[in-house]
Amino acid sequence: MKKLHYILLFLGLTVAQKSLAQYPVSFPDGVIVGGTTTTIPAGSSYKLAVSGGILTEKVRVATTGTAFWADYVFEPSFRLKPLKEVERYIKDNKHLPDVPSTADVTKDGIDLAQTQAILLQKVEELTLYVIQQQKQIEKLKKQIAKKK
Repeated sequence: MKKLHYILLFLGLTVAQKSLAQYPVSFPDGVIVGGTTTTIPAGSSYKLAVSGGILTEKVRVATTGTAFWADYVFEPSFRLKPLKEVERYIKDNKHLPDVPSTADVTKDGIDLAQTQAILLQKVEELTLYVIQQQKQIEKLKKQIAKKK
């Protein structure tokens, strides 16, 4: 009889859990997790604030459009900055062009989707620089071979 009670209790909790999952709880002002020092800014569209870290196995950032994604780097109209110009920018600003500065990140935080797009843009630009340099190396090799 005791086993039957446990089984019924387990089944009841399982059914209740599934029922509650179908009807999520709504908090009109958002949810704050982990402390009283974290707040959701008034007038913002944020719905969750977490004090401390978040541990997860996976994060997916959904975007409403991908116009900002970095594939434009491979379009013929894209202007790859000369490396001397990039070097000058880094020397003057202490960060890469189009990448937020430490001060900006400290002040505003980062948007994960936007940051990933910026990093992808930089990887794609680096790839184009490597391709340019490889072509230059091959050209120089041919010039050296002709002189031999």
